[in-house]
Amino acid sequence: MESQPIFQGTIGVMAVITMIPVFFLWLEKKTQWKVFNYLPAIIWIFLTPIFLSNLDVIPRSTPIYDNYKNWAVPMFIVLMLLDINIRETLKVAWRGIGVLVLGSVGIVVGAAVSFFLFRSGLPENAWSGFGALAGSWIGGTGNLAAVAESLDTPGELVGMVVLVDNFVYVLYFPIILSCKRWAKQFNRFSRVSDEQIRHIEEATQEVEKKSHEVHFKDLLTLLGWGFTTILVANQLAKLMPALPPVLTEKTWAMLLVTTFGILLSATPLKKVPGTEPLAMTFVYISMTMIGASADLRNLAGAQWFLLAGVICIVVHFLFIIAGARLFRVDVSMAAVSSVASVGGAASAPVAAGFHREELVPVSIMLSLIGYGLGNYLGVAAAQLCQLMS
Repeated sequence: MESQPIFQGTIGVMAVITMIPVFFLWLEKKTQWKVFNYLPAIIWIFLTPIFLSNLDVIPRSTPIYDNYKNWAVPMFIVLMLLDINIRETLKVAWRGIGVLVLGSVGIVVGAAVSFFLFRSGLPENAWSGFGALAGSWIGGTGNLAAVAESLDTPGELVGMVVLVDNFVYVLYFPIILSCKRWAKQFNRFSRVSDEQIRHIEEATQEVEKKSHEVHFKDLLTLLGWGFTTILVANQLAKLMPALPPVLTEKTWAMLLVTTFGILLSATPLKKVPGTEPLAMTFVYISMTMIGASADLRNLAGAQWFLLAGVICIVVHFLFIIAGARLFRVDVSMAAVSSVASVGGAASAPVAAGFHREELVPVSIMLSLIGYGLGNYLGVAAAQLCQLMS
């Protein structure tokens, strides 16, 4: 007879699920232990529920997780995309966007190449994991959760994705920072002029800042429009042609939500504060639930997944270098464009501050563009890998 989890009801499960991110985010901020530099809070937030569910503290499978993710995942997609300012970003750093897009394509190509090389040693349905990994590196944690949910990626595969994502990035980020010392040689290679660099510095001074003061009516407005957007997307998804196993009704719904979120960013909703904290709340709870759904017995093939991740990031790096020469950007903008894709909004400002402080607002805007691309290209990567499986 199988043992029953200690917490099974909605209140008990949600208490554990929500307190896991609360605890580790508090611990990271309170202690500032160096271990968090290598294994950030999101890793612990994901790993802890894996062990708790496998030790029967909380359930591995429950309608509670499914009901939450059905609305929370598309909700945080809409909220994150509301912060995109495509017009402002194009005006300030259109060359950087070009490098970002090319680097993102490099991740899709890298995912397909690495999947082809290691597919014999990868677990079943690994193609969906590669889609989630591409979504994560092009956008961020929110895209990882969104693509994984839309493709029904097994929890253990998502576990591999999270580990590969962070492990490879720990190796990659120092390279991005250290490339500053090669500025003269790189800028000569990319054919960028000092005048172009100064133009970017001047343009970034005019970037509009969003208010951080949040009122309850702001949150109500965001939630109201979020649920309405999800409703419309779900209804339209039923009319779209299904091409399983990748392009299912659920995948179409996610892609439509992404499209509507980008369109809404051009409306006055963009100015409503509270999008980021509300979105990240849903993201972290969702990631905790995904971790709880993982089965430790199904982690075979992790070593091949790790090697595939390294190859994927190498291909991305080559595309970034090619993009820098094509769009004539300096080493700092190239580095920021890469980190805005692979590292997301959390790491891009760090890299920008290290290279050139005036690029910090640009790095944030580029990261948001990555959020917009992540879902589309994550699904595209999954489709390419599935065709080769």
